[in-house]
Amino acid sequence: MSSIKTLLQIFGVDTRALWHNVSSASIRAALREQGLGRLAGELRQIVPDLREQYTESLESESYDRIWELKMRGMHAFQIQASLDAIEHIGARGLVVVDIGDSSGNHGKYLKALDTEGKIARFLGVNLDPAAIAKIEAGGGDALLCRAEKLSERGIHADLFICFETLEHLTDPVRFLHALSDDEGNRGFILVTVPFTRTSRFGSLDLRKFRSGDTFPLTAERVHMFELRPEDWVTLARFAGFKTVFSRIYRQYPRHSPLRTMQPVWRKLDFEGFLCLFLERDQTMSSRYADW
Repeated sequence: MSSIKTLLQIFGVDTRALWHNVSSASIRAALREQGLGRLAGELRQIVPDLREQYTESLESESYDRIWELKMRGMHAFQIQASLDAIEHIGARGLVVVDIGDSSGNHGKYLKALDTEGKIARFLGVNLDPAAIAKIEAGGGDALLCRAEKLSERGIHADLFICFETLEHLTDPVRFLHALSDDEGNRGFILVTVPFTRTSRFGSLDLRKFRSGDTFPLTAERVHMFELRPEDWVTLARFAGFKTVFSRIYRQYPRHSPLRTMQPVWRKLDFEGFLCLFLERDQTMSSRYADW
């Protein structure tokens, strides 16, 4: 990959602009192929600007060229799964708790799309005071709390959603087990994590950290676990959940010339994202004697 980049630079090609253009085309084709394009457009109408999605600010040019579209695709995937999970639960008056909510945007999406009034309360949870302030400034309901401490705070839900958060936790097994073991919860959690084909401990920030490095190691920035789908399913089963459905959103199409973007996404970012909709099932976790 580096040799190709060097060759392009020799011929005066702006590799950053090329990456932005080709990756944007890849995501647009992927959204069409996976039937998420229309929903992504609806989400853009509900929340027009995503610049405040994360704690770290997004550089304007990158946001306009790729990040806005990249986040729309991921959000459309997450919200479609959320709507399907709510439909599966099949009840009204639901309490939905978003663990790791950084902006309140998913609450805005779901409230706007909940035309039948199934959601009674949407609560965002984060350990970062800046995220809590952002959610509350946008009119949302928020709680400053570590994900692992929810059961201790008496927070119960019909549906927990946990988007791009589980991989950041130092102990995802005990986190999930605590939710499963709390009978005040209905027993459903919807999770998305990066899709990888192999499992490893630690993201690049963690794996390449050297003693002289000064960049911050924060929960938002560092991935503790990047696991393949089979390992996430096994982890969840051990913790007390069975998989109701699983899906993969790919940031490239599988049936067009742009499928050649697969190794590029894998090298520079992630191929896509894995979704697991989980329901309490303590068949395995109850057999473990040493919780």
